[in-house]
Formats: sequence, structure tokens, C-alpha cells
Amino acid sequence: MKVAIIYQYYQGHSSPGHSLVYELAQHLAAEGHEVTVVSGQTGYMQRDQPLLPWYRRLIVREVDGIVNIIRTYTYSELHRSYIGRLISFLSFSFTAPIGLLLVKKPDVVLASSPPIFPMLPIWIVCKLRRIPMVLEVRDLWPESAIQMGILRNRTLISLMSWIEGVLYDKANRVVALTRGIRDNISGRGWSEKKLAVITCGVDTHMLYPDTEAGIDVRRNFGWEGRNVILYFGAMGEANNLDVVIDAAMKCNDKNTLFVLIGDGMKRPYIERRIAELNLNNVQVLAPVSKSLARGFINAADLCLVTLQAIPLFKGAIPTKLLDYMACGKPVLCGVEGEAAEIVAEAQAGIMFHPNDSHQLESRIAEMMSNKELRDHMGCNGAHYIRTNFDAARSRAAMTTLLESVVFDGSST
Repeated sequence: MKVAIIYQYYQGHSSPGHSLVYELAQHLAAEGHEVTVVSGQTGYMQRDQPLLPWYRRLIVREVDGIVNIIRTYTYSELHRSYIGRLISFLSFSFTAPIGLLLVKKPDVVLASSPPIFPMLPIWIVCKLRRIPMVLEVRDLWPESAIQMGILRNRTLISLMSWIEGVLYDKANRVVALTRGIRDNISGRGWSEKKLAVITCGVDTHMLYPDTEAGIDVRRNFGWEGRNVILYFGAMGEANNLDVVIDAAMKCNDKNTLFVLIGDGMKRPYIERRIAELNLNNVQVLAPVSKSLARGFINAADLCLVTLQAIPLFKGAIPTKLLDYMACGKPVLCGVEGEAAEIVAEAQAGIMFHPNDSHQLESRIAEMMSNKELRDHMGCNGAHYIRTNFDAARSRAAMTTLLESVVFDGSST
């Protein structure tokens, strides 16, 4: 089948951030399907500015292995402010449909959201060209932004809610990344027959326990002999990194080092807080590529996952959680709901309340005093990922769903 994938942040293993869409596209192409990706030109955690002027970046064609890519112009200052991010979304909303029109008529379009704004014009193109569309929902917008307090404008909320409803109505299938996302959508009246849950998977050939890689990273960064507490991922409003900084401030063990690796709009704020508090037990490092992630995760003694304590995030499964577990590292989980259930079921770590820095600091001390427990939890986590979250299963499930839409006419 001919598949077009629409996702603003398509990137491979050489870039920081998740590469799930990249891996799916490469899998589909390797299975013999003709795959074209329409994407933007700026990575989710990439601050590098484009070298070419905007008018020479309207349409850029690339070939990534056996996957064709059409990159359309997107505003590049999305990392500076919420307004910048909104403009970036809107720019892709205007250019992505042009990119899709340049694709030889596909059998199916897989549109991955958020952002949600580009999904409406993509559906309009699908409607005009009579192409079935599968909508993948990675996060619930606008509700996430509303609950975090980012989105308050009633007109914008109404517009985004209307777009969300149209997409759920008109898509042939809606794929949720977690049970919580599916339950939220079905609870608002959409048929469960239209909905499917295909969770994120981990490429266990890339992320796995690797002691030697961890030792190399420790040596290169001068972490030998330190208790390394690692946070690896986005630094945005949702990620609740204040609780980590507060725990570091309370930590009296001078041998403990908190390492934050990543980028996002909150990173300058986090760096200012660290400087103002004169914390010498926290390091903030630039994001590293997916291909290098294994070494940094394996260099840690404990790995942190945090999100704000809002009701919607009880249905979230952060990809970093699965990555930590795949590398055999015990997890300190400051996320309620589905993520906490995974950690508890796997016996791969311990939980702390998302906003309780005292409890987090206590949990760190407790875990660092028991290496046997940490090793046991790490082994449990790696086994759990291989059994339940192997990427091969997720890719196969998505392939089957797309084929059902194309060949069986699966829709509602």
C-alpha cells in the first residue's frame, strides 16, 4: 500500500527526542509499502536555526533510506515562547496540505497529533482526494493545555475543541497511544469501534542494559563515584521539573548528582533557578541524539520521570519511562495513573507524589542505600519492556490497522 504520514517533527536517531514515527515509517517501507512523510523543518528539541531563507525552504525533498520525505516551511522560533510555538503550528497548517497534495495519491494517510491545527486542513485534502485518514492521538489537545493553565483564551479553546471534534468524527480510525486517551475520547461519546490503542514501543535493539556504555559516559563527564540521578527528555511546562530542583536543594548527600538532559521552553528558567539557588549538585546538559541515549541512561543509578499532577496526565505514558526501563534502570516515578501502574506492575521502581520534593529526596536516599534492590528493579523493568512494550509489536499493530482501512474499508 501507499502510505503518507503527516507529522511535524519527523526525525531519525541522529536527532534528540523520540523517533517513533521515524521507526514506523522505516518499518513500513522495509515491509514493502511505499512511504512518504510530510514533515516540518524544525525538531521538537532542536534549536538550530535554518541556514536558508524562508522562500528557499517552502518545499524541501529528501530521501531517508527508502522513505521519501517532503519537508514544508515551518516557523523556526517555536522554542522561545508559547506564541512562537503557536505560530509554528499555524505555519505547518498552511504548508503541510501543500506537501500532501504533492504526494502521488496514497492509499491511506496517517496523521499524528499534536499539534492539532494542521490536522484539519490535512483532513480536508483527504476528503477532496478521497483518501482515508487515520488520526493518531499522542496527547489530548486542547484539554492538556487547559489543565496546565497554558491555554485560557476562550475563542482559541472553542476553535481547538471544534477541530478536535471534527477530526474524531471524520477520521476513519482514531489511534490512541494509551488507554487513558482512548477512555477520554470514548467517554465523550465517540464509538469505541472507531478507537484503537497502540502504545509506544521501545526498540530493544537500541535501548538495553549496557554497562560498558554507561561506564564510558561516566568517565567522559567526570561522574565516576557519583550517585547519578538522571532526567532525560523535554523541559516544558508539563514536565514539572521544579520538583527535581527542589529535591536537589534538599539533598544533603554531596556525592549525589542530579543530571538533566534535554531542552524545551522551561530550560532557561530551570538554569536560572539553579544559578539563583547556587546548586552545585545539578548539571543541565544539551539534548543528545537517540543513538547516544543508551549510554547516558546506563550511566545513571536512578532515573526520573515527572509530569504535572493534572487529571489528564493520569492517562499518560511518557516514552522516557519506557526507555529507562528498557535500559534496566530503576525508576523514580512522579506520574500518577497509567505510568505508575506500569512501574508497580513491573516492580521496576517506586513512586513519589508529583509535587512532593521532600518525598522525592527521601525516595532517592532510600534507593541509593540498597544497590541490590536497584539492580532487581532494573532487571524487572527490562524484562517487562521486552514482554509488553517491544516496538515490533506496536509497528505490526499499526501496519495491520492501516491495512484494514485500505483493504477492508474499515471505518464508521
